[in-house]
Amino acid sequence: MTIEVIYRIDPAGHLIQFNDQWDLFARDNATPQLVQGRITGQTLWNFIQDPETRHLHQTLAQRAKIRGHPLVLPFRCEAPALRRFREMEIVPLADGGTEYRCRILKTETRAAIELLDPRLGQRDEERLLRMCSWCNKVAVADLWQEVEHAIIRLKLFDAATLPGITHTMCDVCLGDLLQEDD
Repeated sequence: MTIEVIYRIDPAGHLIQFNDQWDLFARDNATPQLVQGRITGQTLWNFIQDPETRHLHQTLAQRAKIRGHPLVLPFRCEAPALRRFREMEIVPLADGGTEYRCRILKTETRAAIELLDPRLGQRDEERLLRMCSWCNKVAVADLWQEVEHAIIRLKLFDAATLPGITHTMCDVCLGDLLQEDD
């Protein structure tokens, strides 16, 4: 059985509808503040902190509307002990809104990564790691690396507190997502 998280936004970007899987996914990922009862009516764009990533999401939704057919995009969604390879379908709706359908294609288990656990301790928000919103690689100098390798290269566990994470886009993912799919 494929688990699919579905949500809709109105033409102005307000979150207006969710399927039952939304709340289950939020709770399973230690983010109860994101259950639908707490976020309905807010704009989706408020939850995407990085301006570049927010602009990309808006551009992709607009592209689906202009073309009049869904866009299907791969992405990753990490948990401390799990890599999730997912697919997002961006569907234009007749009323001008957009529906997002997110499916898990495969998962890989790994040793738990403390850095990715939102329930753990205080973060040093003065020191931020840049993580790609699509592939979840972390910027280390001019290279984008899997989080396990970045932790070692940056000696993150030698510090008294873990850094905060800010999401952006790596050049490879940005290029792939902006590329025409004709």
